[in-house]
Amino acid sequence: MLLLSPGLAQAGIALLDLLQRRPLSVPELLSGLPKVGGMSSTAAFSLAEAMAWLDINEAGQLQVSAAGLKVHSADCYEAALRCILFHYVETQRPDWLQNAVYGRSRVLNFCPVGIRQVFVEAGLAGAPDDEVVNFWDWLAGIARGLQNDHLLAIGREGERLTLAHEEARTGTPARWIAIESNQDGYDVLSIRAADDRAFLSIEVKASQGGMGGALHLTRHEWEIALDRPLHVFHLWDLSCALPRLATVTMDEMAVHIPTDAGAGGWEGVEVPFKAFESLFGPALP
Repeated sequence: MLLLSPGLAQAGIALLDLLQRRPLSVPELLSGLPKVGGMSSTAAFSLAEAMAWLDINEAGQLQVSAAGLKVHSADCYEAALRCILFHYVETQRPDWLQNAVYGRSRVLNFCPVGIRQVFVEAGLAGAPDDEVVNFWDWLAGIARGLQNDHLLAIGREGERLTLAHEEARTGTPARWIAIESNQDGYDVLSIRAADDRAFLSIEVKASQGGMGGALHLTRHEWEIALDRPLHVFHLWDLSCALPRLATVTMDEMAVHIPTDAGAGGWEGVEVPFKAFESLFGPALP
């Protein structure tokens, strides 16, 4: 992972300025110029390459790309640093980015010292004017997208495990409903048993948190389940080397479902995996 700092950012800006004035080949840059902007030319080149700031012209020389021009054309140092942070987040997807969903202070407290100083020098740690607010909103949006991608990947793993388990249990391949549409209210369509072809719908929930994990069930998912003739929930514990499965019936789930009261109505519920701990066991091979 590329570690950004104000010094490295300044070296990158200096390199872009140099290449705008005088295109160089990579050997000319690295051998002929030991330092750029106070840092090694190798470090400056590595930054520019990672951020997609460079192109190669027909003569084999480095030139500034469209992305690099956005940094080079910034009207002040703060604006250039903000542009650099945009490119850094988009290209590197650093681990600290996930903190952005919890607000600015969480990022500034948990990111590396060099990154924090870039935020400070970019004017993003001070008074929240419209541009600052827009930046942090953008960063939070990127972080939420990464979280959603991560949760989707966990969910898909659970669905794949259910497909394999159901084929082993019934001898018949199940249908992966969720891959076609997420509007049906369940994820997999199987059958009751090898000798009973009645349809069995399955809602799949997966967690890497073991018994500390939880399933999130929407009202829509529950109402669809109530309308299905045969429906179960597959809960996958992915915290073990060999994933464990709990098959939860409608009656077993119903005791954890809220009811509407007064003028209020529930839209979603979180149920801990621990509530079904006794049901977990090895899946079919």
